[in-house]
Amino acid sequence: MFGLFSRRRRRRRLVGFVIIVVLLIVLCEVSIDNTDGHWGINIHLRTSQSHKTPPVDPPSKVKVGKARSRWRRQIDLRYHRLQSMCTPADTESNFTPLNLRHFQYNHKYRMFYCGVEKSGSTFWRRLLQQIDKNVIISPYNIRPENGLLNYKNLGNETMEELGDILKFSIKFMVARDPYTRLLSGYIDKLYSPNVYFWDSVGEHIVRTVRPNATMKSKTCGHDVTFLEFVKYVIKAQTTGEKKDSHFIPAVEICHPCKVKFDIISHMETLKFDTRYILETFNLRSYLSVIEGPSFNMLNDTIYDAAQAFVIMRTDMRRCVNVHTALLRVWKKLQIKGIVSLDTACPFKKDEVLDLTIDDLTSVIRKAFDSASLSMLQSQRKSLFLQYYRQIPLVVLRKLADVFKKDFDYFGYDQFPDILFKRTNED
Repeated sequence: MFGLFSRRRRRRRLVGFVIIVVLLIVLCEVSIDNTDGHWGINIHLRTSQSHKTPPVDPPSKVKVGKARSRWRRQIDLRYHRLQSMCTPADTESNFTPLNLRHFQYNHKYRMFYCGVEKSGSTFWRRLLQQIDKNVIISPYNIRPENGLLNYKNLGNETMEELGDILKFSIKFMVARDPYTRLLSGYIDKLYSPNVYFWDSVGEHIVRTVRPNATMKSKTCGHDVTFLEFVKYVIKAQTTGEKKDSHFIPAVEICHPCKVKFDIISHMETLKFDTRYILETFNLRSYLSVIEGPSFNMLNDTIYDAAQAFVIMRTDMRRCVNVHTALLRVWKKLQIKGIVSLDTACPFKKDEVLDLTIDDLTSVIRKAFDSASLSMLQSQRKSLFLQYYRQIPLVVLRKLADVFKKDFDYFGYDQFPDILFKRTNED
């Protein structure tokens, strides 16, 4: 009799215990830990947000196919190279406002991106806009001039918040060969008509680098040579005076040793790296909208050149003849390998003020279609060398020195023979 009651009490206690456990599971977060050999139950009340963000799998743990596996080895080599180059001093220094302005974060996918100007940043900032809005449309649907309209950086985050973001995210950036990046920056921002950069950087270069400059050059900044530009970059990096993020090392922008990027993309392999990055974040649905990026990038570059000319056409007239400015745009497209050197700009002086963006893009596109791709590639390399051979070796060595970390950390040749082996100079 007593044994029966005892069994019923034990059964009721067991049922009660099970109910309590179920309630704890529903209302709380329960974990059973073994610390120093002692088992214990940890209970955390559930709130609208978890008390702790669980970590994500690093790229090395994401299951991939054979093709992606081969590319992963390249990504791993870049990662390990960077880690081997970093020093304790690199990791101990603090983030700067410059770093925070270039950091972006997508909370849903835990994507952390650092954008380096002239290294695919316009492409990635537009693609991240589409991902943020969960819109599967090509990033090229956003015009280049609108690439920063919805740009959200981490400038307002506390160091503690930033630390959590870095801990619980996959981090990536895009690097580029410094020599190519600098020439691209010079051509886009100072050689090609760009009133904003003529005013903000060009004037400063003329006043500080060029002796006996004319008053027009000092007040316009429209005629900076590539040698003057290189001297400015060296001086700015040495003194810290009047630096611009388009022309400073990627290491300084992204602080890679402290961030510890999981993926380092290269501008030279952007197509393959972008696919790898999207697959890493399980964003394969976006692969279809970036297929054929060379074609899209081409149209993007053509539109950007035409749009910038038409928009700034009125403002630039105080410093340069508008037809002369258009000839610079044409030369810029030749340097980029889009228009052949044999193809002259077809517009006459009396036509330039009425040109529309569509008029200009149509003519540029036809010029590209009529040229040989192999010839354009060869021309691009030839003009690249032509510009750098204007730079005395003593100056070029100083440039190589101020960008040393970019060369070392990202695996680029600091002293390529094509630039430094010259028979007529010491």
